[in-house]
This record gives sequence, structure tokens and C-alpha cells, in this order.
Amino acid sequence: MTSNPDEPFPCPRCGSFGFEPGFVDDDRQGRIRWIAGKLERGPMGNARKLGLRKTSVIAYRCTTCSRLELYALQ
Repeated sequence: MTSNPDEPFPCPRCGSFGFEPGFVDDDRQGRIRWIAGKLERGPMGNARKLGLRKTSVIAYRCTTCSRLELYALQ
């Protein structure tokens, strides 16, 4: 990965450059979501999410190396 997050970088698994920027958010009900777009904070420090596309996320952990893989559900 490059030191500049705005530059394209390859997927560590497949080598493609097809990434869409976004961030992961906790919905306070024990679920996480991936949210499209750049993370912006409101006056109270919370993430601004109104009007942004939200997608549920599932996570898998490798039992050998402990690498986490997060997948946004379609």
C-alpha cells in the first residue's frame, strides 16, 4: 500500500485496483456497516452519514494467521 491514501493501490489478494473509498461504522446495535464516501465529522465528533449509501458488513478471521477479511454485502 502507498503512503498516500488517494493514490490507487493493488488488492493484497488479487492485485486489482478496483477499490471504492468509504469507512466502517458501528450502528450501536452490534452491527457494522460500510459507508460510501470520505469520512467527515460533525461538530460533536460523530461521523456524518445522512444521505450516504450504507452496506452491511460481515467479517471472517483466519484461524491460522488471524488476518481479518471484511466483506460488504450487496
